Amino acid sequence: MSYEFQRFFFFTFCLAYCWPGLCAESNLRVVNQWAELEFVFPNEETKQIALTKRHYVPGKSVPIDVDIQYRHGTLSPRVFITTPRIQEGRPVTLGTVDEMGKISGYPNYSWHENQGQNCEGITSVFRTMIDECNRLWMLDTGKIGSKQYCPPQLLAFNLNDDSLIYRYRLNQTDYTAQSSFYTVVTDVKPGDCGDAYVYIADVTGPALVVVDVAKNRSWRLTHRLFYPFPSRGNFTVDGESFDLMDGILGMALTPRGRNRDRLLYFHALSSTTENIVRTSVLKNDSYVGNPSVDPKLISVFPGERSSQSGPEAMDLNGIMYFGLMDPPSIWCWNSATEYNQRNFHLVAENRETLQFTTGVKVINNLQGEQELWVLTSSYQRVFTGTLSSNRTNFRIHTEKIPVILANSPCLSPPKESSSNSCAN
Repeated sequence: MSYEFQRFFFFTFCLAYCWPGLCAESNLRVVNQWAELEFVFPNEETKQIALTKRHYVPGKSVPIDVDIQYRHGTLSPRVFITTPRIQEGRPVTLGTVDEMGKISGYPNYSWHENQGQNCEGITSVFRTMIDECNRLWMLDTGKIGSKQYCPPQLLAFNLNDDSLIYRYRLNQTDYTAQSSFYTVVTDVKPGDCGDAYVYIADVTGPALVVVDVAKNRSWRLTHRLFYPFPSRGNFTVDGESFDLMDGILGMALTPRGRNRDRLLYFHALSSTTENIVRTSVLKNDSYVGNPSVDPKLISVFPGERSSQSGPEAMDLNGIMYFGLMDPPSIWCWNSATEYNQRNFHLVAENRETLQFTTGVKVINNLQGEQELWVLTSSYQRVFTGTLSSNRTNFRIHTEKIPVILANSPCLSPPKESSSNSCAN
């Protein structure tokens, strides 16, 4: 081995193992992983009934989202996951993960065993959001598969005692037969938990439903940027390809600024573009169907991602986190910079463990530190019918954001003029 080659090998070894960001797969820790999900039932008889009725089919449940509640005192944090009922055989649709990795229905099993027959329960949930008032929000689609059993309903639980504190059933004008509500984002007025808006993404509508919690009313917004892009409807993950035409799915709110509107970033799953709108536009129900409203109030950035992306989340410093399908990876972007690939920076990449990111959350722990939580799955195998319990299919990852961003360019963006015209 030549001296020059030895120097090159040593240099690249140090880059890979000593420079944070290049060896990015080590920047996220796997805290839970499953080949298939296991569930906790009230008793063996209840489990057998669920098996007989095919309300529980082992290996059929697929987790989509993750959320974390840090609790004071000696109580351990609670990890929430969702398992939407896009097929039969999923005994609960929202649960907590115990120390053994088993899922218990939240707030208890009785809310889930209705399987669409009791609209006072929970039928199917894709994603959740815990707000600053310690409330767990979710949109129950009311569907199992493509059948609408119950009206879609927005629910909120008080995490202090797990009681239901808010239920709002969407108006018939808020959804269509094609609607599927995947993502919820809450926007709470500082110091006033009663003054809140919830933005709900209708992926297959496609549309955005806004709920004014204080006034108990809602309205539906439509826009061309909520739709999927036909040219981005083909997905390839880990060598498996499938077609999917899903609209608006990823949504993230900016931190609160002094005397400024918050901004909602959003994108369709079947797209590579990112869009932006002021929340004051969303909160104004007169926007609906008003031809005089400036169409540029909802705008798209000229830059694009290299591949499709699912959920996204933003931290208190205005740094967004999102996954890419190809290569399977997690990235950050500082919203003070232009939205383009030059300003996207790698957080983690792993073709096995980061396939198909379906859940992304920024969580504040009890020490005031921000953490990134990510749920990844072999979701492509659900579409291709190749999901197998002989391999690990689902993982929950986490790490403190200061660790993730150590020496990351996302912390020190270059000085440049921003293309985020809505933010100026």
